[in-house]
Amino acid sequence: MSDGWGVAPPAVACVGLSCRDHVWRVERFPPAVSRTHAEGYRADGGGPAATAAVAIARLGARARLWAIHGDDDDGRANAAELRAYGVDLAGCHAPPGARSFVSAVLVAPDGERYIFPYRGHGLADEPAAHDWAGLAGVGAVLVDGRHPRLAARAVDWAAAHGVPSVGDWGDLRHPELRARIDHLVASEEAGREAVGASAAEAADTAGGATDEATGDAVATAVRAAAALRDRPEQLVAVTLGPLGCVWDDGHDVWRQAAPRVAVVESNGAGDAFHGAYAAAIAGGLAVAEAVRLATAVGALRCAGEGRAALPDLPTARALADRLPPPAHLGRSRAQPGGPA
Repeated sequence: MSDGWGVAPPAVACVGLSCRDHVWRVERFPPAVSRTHAEGYRADGGGPAATAAVAIARLGARARLWAIHGDDDDGRANAAELRAYGVDLAGCHAPPGARSFVSAVLVAPDGERYIFPYRGHGLADEPAAHDWAGLAGVGAVLVDGRHPRLAARAVDWAAAHGVPSVGDWGDLRHPELRARIDHLVASEEAGREAVGASAAEAADTAGGATDEATGDAVATAVRAAAALRDRPEQLVAVTLGPLGCVWDDGHDVWRQAAPRVAVVESNGAGDAFHGAYAAAIAGGLAVAEAVRLATAVGALRCAGEGRAALPDLPTARALADRLPPPAHLGRSRAQPGGPA
């Protein structure tokens, strides 16, 4: 990897959720009694698309966001924070009288987060209310599916202009939209749901996964990548948190291991991964390089609090360059829904 993006930094269109996270660091979870002490509190911008946009901007690429903000203090705070990070908000819209999407986020002592979302009011998913001129010149479109009509508008444009689309999928909603994504990056939870695996089958990463549990989680992700594929040419990846990422490009199946970090909190780590991956694809990097960079960015996000922990490009690349090379897990079976 070079030290920069080349002649010009890539541009990425991020389309989806921008919300406000009210984050409490609690002394124990789950609570044992009716009142549990919080050791810290802060309010941050959140949401997959918005946090991905900040990760992209922190990497020195150009981030353009299409989101719906509330016409309230939380919405204005989100917009101000995003502008301060250098995110282009020309595609955003705040409907008059709308209430923001907000989440209570409890961060346990081990850094794991538990999210309690309130989906706001009056946040109409209406593409005509947004200015789409900023799509011109982007090298990738990243959608999270939280506003499916906005996402469909962006994916339509990407397909018509030969621009790769990247999907951040945390569950199995909107299968018709998911099927049209070029690079589908699903969460471990979505992967387990796709193959009917239980949460108990995931590796116990809180206390350090055993080799057997790691193998089970990776095997489930390999099966999930095949189950989630809707067309042979679609690349499907499944993120596994501290166990890294598995991806199936339609020819081969690979796994990138993640670095060990002292986890402060994991909130937004997946969003950071998606943003870095989309920036790398927009910048012309090969998939393996994009996954390595994204893995480093996601890990570094866990090592600090909030969006301030998101790394710049030299820091992310320094960690990415120290990662082991991807492990080849075998040949793909690229038929839609076929077994791995």
